[in-house]
Amino acid sequence: MTEWKGDILAVGVTEKDLARDAKSRFENVILSKIDSKLGGILAEVSSEEDFSGKVGQSTVVRITGHGSKRVSLIGLGQSPSTPAPFKGLGEAVVAAAKSYQASSVAVVLASSEGLSAPSKLSTAYAIASGIEFAVCVCLKCIEACDYVVALDDVWA
Repeated sequence: MTEWKGDILAVGVTEKDLARDAKSRFENVILSKIDSKLGGILAEVSSEEDFSGKVGQSTVVRITGHGSKRVSLIGLGQSPSTPAPFKGLGEAVVAAAKSYQASSVAVVLASSEGLSAPSKLSTAYAIASGIEFAVCVCLKCIEACDYVVALDDVWA
């Protein structure tokens, strides 16, 4: 995923995923890997912006010299046990894509521990439902306007 090329790499994180070791590095393998590739910017930004992974929290970091143009951390709460936080992740991804005029977005979960195979399928469905819902809301807003936007330019 650190080699993926596109506009936004969106990472769904729980509060537990943001735990750090004695050297202030993420203990979560995926976050640690991404953060080390980015020179520690995610750890720095999450501390500066008091990002703790709570539901509804998000932060976007612009990066250069890497595959993606931006990395977004999106909070899922303590340990999601319902589809709602994952649907919110999908909605947040669309909001970020719209705000930053992204045409390509990748979504990854920092951890999937505790998710059975059927749970993983339900999680993917919830994320996709959130994306679909947010896109439909955006389309209704566009239809209400007096101008037309080429959606290929907004979402690929």
